[in-house]
Amino acid sequence: MQTALQEPPSLTLEFYSYGVLLRKRIGESVSEYAVDPSQVAAALAAKVTFDTGLLNAPTLLVRQEGLRKLVVEYRAPQKIGLYVDGSDIPLRVPMPGLLLMRYTIDHERPKYGVYAVKKRPDTLAIPLFSAPLPNVGTMGGICWGTVRLASQQALQGCTLREDWSVLLGSPFGDHSVNGKSQSHPADIRQLLIALEKRKARVYPKRDLVPLGQTLAEMMTEVWR
Repeated sequence: MQTALQEPPSLTLEFYSYGVLLRKRIGESVSEYAVDPSQVAAALAAKVTFDTGLLNAPTLLVRQEGLRKLVVEYRAPQKIGLYVDGSDIPLRVPMPGLLLMRYTIDHERPKYGVYAVKKRPDTLAIPLFSAPLPNVGTMGGICWGTVRLASQQALQGCTLREDWSVLLGSPFGDHSVNGKSQSHPADIRQLLIALEKRKARVYPKRDLVPLGQTLAEMMTEVWR
C-alpha cells in the first residue's frame, strides 16, 4: 500500500495598508496570521552584513551586521567652545583630531567612545590617544550623566553630526579629569585653561596620552 507524499507547507507574506499577514498553506487548507511589521524587518535585517572599509570622508567607517551597527567619524583639529560646569562662558580652546565611535543594537541605548589621534586615519592601525576632555574614561568611554543623547532618527543614520553636537555642546563636569595630559596629569581642565590664556592656536600633540591600542583593536573590542 502506497501513501501519497504530503506537500510541504508554503508561507507567504502579504503587505496591506492596514498591516502584514502571514499566509500558511498546507494542501487545500489555508491559515492567516497577523504579523508585526517590525518583526519582519528585524528578521530580514538579521541577514544583512555591510562594511565600508576606511573612507575618505568625515564618516570614516560604517559596519553593520544584522541589527548591530558601528559608525566611526573623524573631526579635524580645530578650536571649539568648551562649556565647563560653573561657567556661562565657554573656554575657546584648540582640540586635536578626534574620533567618535557609536555602537548600536536595534533600539537599545547606544555605546560611545571618543579618542584623540595625531593625524587623520589612513589605516585602521593608527594609534589612539586619550581625548583631552573631562567626563571621558581612560579608555574613551563617555560619561553622559543626564545629557539627552542623539534622537532615534539620528541613531538610524550613518553620520554622527548630531552626536558631536551633543557631546561638545554639553557642559563638562569634574569627572574623569585625570590621566589625559602629560603636563597636567591630575586635571585636564588645567591644561585647557592654560591653552585659552595663551590663545594657543593648535593643541600640543606631544601632550597626548597614548591608550596603547589602535583603531582596529578598539573596534574589535567594541564589536564583540
